[in-house]
Amino acid sequence: MKTEFSLHEVQAEFSVIGALIIDNDAIDRIADLAPEHFYNHENRLFFTEIQRQIAAGSRVDSITIFNKLKNDVTDCLQLLTSITNSVGSSANISRYAEIIIDKSIKRSLVEICRESEGIVTTGKSSGDCVDFVASKLEVLSQRKTEQEPQKFIDMLGSYVSTLEDRMSGKIKPIKTGFSDLDKNLGGGIDRGTVVVVAARPAMGKTAFGLGVARNVSYEGYALFLSMEMPKEQVCDRNIAALGKVDIGWLKNPSQNGQLDTKNWDEVTSAFAQAEKLNLFIDDQTGLNMLSIRNKARKVKRKQGLDLLVIDQLSFITGANSEKLHEAVGEYTRALLKIAKELNIAVILLCQLNRELEKRPNKRPIMSDLALSGSIEQDANTIIFLYRDEVYNPDSPDKGICEVIIGKQRQGSIGFVGLKYFGEQTRFEDLAYRWTPSQNEPKRRGISANL
Repeated sequence: MKTEFSLHEVQAEFSVIGALIIDNDAIDRIADLAPEHFYNHENRLFFTEIQRQIAAGSRVDSITIFNKLKNDVTDCLQLLTSITNSVGSSANISRYAEIIIDKSIKRSLVEICRESEGIVTTGKSSGDCVDFVASKLEVLSQRKTEQEPQKFIDMLGSYVSTLEDRMSGKIKPIKTGFSDLDKNLGGGIDRGTVVVVAARPAMGKTAFGLGVARNVSYEGYALFLSMEMPKEQVCDRNIAALGKVDIGWLKNPSQNGQLDTKNWDEVTSAFAQAEKLNLFIDDQTGLNMLSIRNKARKVKRKQGLDLLVIDQLSFITGANSEKLHEAVGEYTRALLKIAKELNIAVILLCQLNRELEKRPNKRPIMSDLALSGSIEQDANTIIFLYRDEVYNPDSPDKGICEVIIGKQRQGSIGFVGLKYFGEQTRFEDLAYRWTPSQNEPKRRGISANL
């Protein structure tokens, strides 16, 4: 015999309302419950008013609720009295809240299915339809769980363990592989954080992000999501950097009509180095946050994961809002959640707006971040890349990339210089202390310790 299934449980809603009326303090045990979880309209009004009064510091009972809702709920006092009399205590309020939330989520799933059926009949592509459903499911999966605040002194027990693990090296930052930059970042990138790497086109964003991913993957595990370039081009860049081979030759290795033994030897060496890398690459474009999280979680579960690099922000899809700045905010908050959930570092590559092109000094500043202030707000660290030779072909700093730390939540701002080999799409540390030529002459022969 088939059991009848219901998408709502009004009796559980009555039980929560009644429990709160007889025990206002019970609201602390149902922090995840929200008015929108209630199916019954009157119960939703009751719960909203109870929340409001308790937040205002008032004691709540049937009369105080009646005085506010008597014009909105038919037979308000009689209904409240009946609800209160049907509840003996607030002991099971947490369980009742769980039932209400469970039913609410299931109703939302049904609604998503109905909306999905409607959207597939429109002229939108199947990809857009999938993104729509995925974004709805992503929001639904982000169920907020409240934790109880702790007194500072009570946290110190676990904090001592953290300090001991840091001292022993069990907990340590993720090194970028560039010694000067790691020094400025306090040893590297912290887990559970988002690092934004921003620059104008041709500055080397992808080369930098891919370079960090390679460096991390020698000892750890890195995932590079290339939404801008196909995997063949990512392979070109990796082999060019590992073998120190001109990427132009890789694109046309038979250009001279003769066998270039030296370059082929370097390619063979690059293949041998590639075997040592725990580097994963995915070139699917137009990923939404649900897909990004699933890909990262799969690599983490099967192999392990320390770093996720996303190239780049403008290719992410599936936001709930059609407003660009709000969509970007959704993405950055979701990436921060992924970083914390998986205990990894996330590097997000993004493009700067064109405003800096109008300035005499075209070095990036925080206001040049394109699309949204959420980038500045949510990122733990913001790094700008600047190569003076892009704007000044005769620059004395030719071949040098300024890595500008514009924001560092757990450290100071500053800059370092890296040598950039454009034909090999790779970066490496400078062998000398460096400052931009327009501010101070280069001092050669001094070890880099910015």
